[in-house]
Amino acid sequence: RLLLRAAWMTMLFTCTVSMMIHALSGNSRAIPFFISESDYPGLERIVFRCGLNAAGLMLCCLALRLPYALDLSQNARLSKMARASGLITGISTILLSWFSMHTHLLIHCILASITFVGAYVWSYTMHASRSNNPGLGHAKRRIWLTLGGLSYVVMNIALAKSVRQLVFEQGLTKGTEVMNLAQTSINIAAPAEYLFFFSVIMMLASFDHDLAEARQEHA
Repeated sequence: RLLLRAAWMTMLFTCTVSMMIHALSGNSRAIPFFISESDYPGLERIVFRCGLNAAGLMLCCLALRLPYALDLSQNARLSKMARASGLITGISTILLSWFSMHTHLLIHCILASITFVGAYVWSYTMHASRSNNPGLGHAKRRIWLTLGGLSYVVMNIALAKSVRQLVFEQGLTKGTEVMNLAQTSINIAAPAEYLFFFSVIMMLASFDHDLAEARQEHA
């Protein structure tokens, strides 16, 4: 439970603090901006990269440990999917922190998509594996899975037109230039990203209840 709490708290702290530094230092292009825009030269980059590297390592450890701690062996297929998606999420979290969207837009977006989808699949597979033991954590995750799914769809729909016009039709690749031109879309997509990120954090945090219930079952 300590590792679980450390992981989601580190992720929340890292993104919140780096975004605050980025905004208050005057380095932000505009407000709202994407979370990953905090990976900008200066103190915010140090917080962003150190925090996400630490969080990524903890997520990899959780991916291997949680299925056993929650006794997901009853459904071997979901258990394997949970471990695989968790490891992918942890590794991609580490990698995306080293590819700034300001200078490596395409690579960063690919890694961010892998991280987002991986985190959602990880949470869902572990959630589904616990469907025979519904408790407080299970009830909370149903809410956050719904909000997370909707916010991810909104984010992608909001960006679709700008991505098509700027990246695919005009061939622009410079991150800052693309984001400046797409700010109208980002005004919708960024808040949706915040909600998706917070939903993922809350999904992860909700497994604290499941760990407590699993411990009581084996007491």
